[in-house]
Amino acid sequence: MDIPITVSDVLFAAGFAALIVFVIKIVSRLFYGLITKGAILSLGARHLSPTQLEAVMQRCYRLFPIDSFNWEGSTFRRGNTLRIVTDRDSTYEGRFMGINSDKMLCLVTAECVIAQEMKTITEIQVIAV
Repeated sequence: MDIPITVSDVLFAAGFAALIVFVIKIVSRLFYGLITKGAILSLGARHLSPTQLEAVMQRCYRLFPIDSFNWEGSTFRRGNTLRIVTDRDSTYEGRFMGINSDKMLCLVTAECVIAQEMKTITEIQVIAV
């Protein structure tokens, strides 16, 4: 049983395949956006007991072991209070805890602990040493 395939059948199949790929790309971008968004926990340093805060700090030291870095000719060290601005115009101020091998910078603010990718940071200023 031979089923003849015409040029219009091939063009229809190619167009339908392109439409399916387009829909898959849109859906994957939506899921990627949901997955990569960071969560900010409302339980900050001021809500923790000194023992709990020390445990959080020790964990930050282990997760972000590199204690200094250079940025546009300036050196920043663990313990400095920094203000960072991201490529999405978000500004964070907090105590610098370290950097990890994945180039993530850790800041501890009064509200939360922030891990920010270095490639998304556009500006860094020292507020206090």
